[in-house]
Amino acid sequence: MMTLKDRYLVSVVITTKNRAPLLRQAIESVLTVKTMQHPKFDLELIVVDDGSTDDTPDVIRAYPVRSFRTSGIGMAGARNLGLHNATGDFFTLLDDDDVWLPTNIAPQLALFEAHPEFGAVHAQYRTTDANLNPVGEPGPACSYESGWIFEELLTYFPQVATILTRMDVAREAGNFDPSLTGDNDWDWLLRIARRYPIGRVATPVLLFRGRDRADEQLAWRRFPAVVKIFNRHMRGLSPKKQIQLRPILWRHRGWWATAYFLTYARMHAEQGNRARALRSLYYALRASFPHTVYNALRSWPLRAASPVKPVDVKQS
Repeated sequence: MMTLKDRYLVSVVITTKNRAPLLRQAIESVLTVKTMQHPKFDLELIVVDDGSTDDTPDVIRAYPVRSFRTSGIGMAGARNLGLHNATGDFFTLLDDDDVWLPTNIAPQLALFEAHPEFGAVHAQYRTTDANLNPVGEPGPACSYESGWIFEELLTYFPQVATILTRMDVAREAGNFDPSLTGDNDWDWLLRIARRYPIGRVATPVLLFRGRDRADEQLAWRRFPAVVKIFNRHMRGLSPKKQIQLRPILWRHRGWWATAYFLTYARMHAEQGNRARALRSLYYALRASFPHTVYNALRSWPLRAASPVKPVDVKQS
C-alpha cells in the first residue's frame, strides 16, 4: 500500500543507443512536463547510454539529467541499471524514439491516490508515423476497468511509457529479463499483475513512433519472446486455467502471422523484392501455419493491398 503524500517524485528512465536526434525529442518531452511544475509531482530523469558511437553523449550533456554510460549490455540491462539508481516514489520508462504528451503522469497518479493498493497504472498511447503524425485511434483496445486484470493483460501489450509503477512494487518485481529478445517490459508488468491489482485510464499520454519500413527480421527476433513470456506466465496456474487461457496464445500467433509477417510479404512482393517476400512468408508460416495459409489463399499471389499497413516492430 502506497503512502499518500502532498508531492511525489517520479523517476523516468530512458535507455538509448545511437539515436541522438530522437533522444533529444524524448528528453525534451519529459522536461516539458517537468517545467509545467505540476502540484502533485516532480520528475527525476535518468538516461542510460548503452555504448553510443554518435553524438548521443553531447546530447545528454546538454540537459539537466542523471546519466550512465554502459557498453553493449542491451536494453534490459540498461533498464535495470536505471531502475537500480532511481530514487523516486514511482518509476516509469520511455523508449528513446517515443515522446511524452504533456498529459503524462497526472492521470495515472490521480488513480493511484484513489486506489493506493494498485501496483501499477497504465494509460493510452497514440500510434504515429515516423514524423509523429497520429495514425488511427488511441490504444490499446481494452476495457479500461481496473483491478485484478492479469488474464486480460495476457491479451495485449501496454506501451511501457504509459505505465507508472510504485517504486516498492518495481523493486519487488525484480530485473527486466536480459534473456528475452523483446517485450521484457510486458513480462515485467505481468509479474506485477499476478501480485497486485492494476489500474487503467483511458487518457492518451504518449506518442508511439512507428517506422516507415518493413523489418521482418526484427519482428522475427521479437516474436519468440512473446511465446516464451506467455508460456512462462502459464506456469503455476491450474491445468483447467491453462486450457482456458491457451487460445490467447493462438490469437497472438495469428496476429503476428497476418498483421506483421504476411503483410510484410505482400509489401515486399509489391516492391518486387521476391527474396524478402518469401522470407516474410516463411516467418508467417512459422508463426501460425493455419492463419497464414487461410489469409494467403484469400489474397494469392500476395499482391492484394493490406487492410492496414503496420508500423515497424520496435524492440522493447
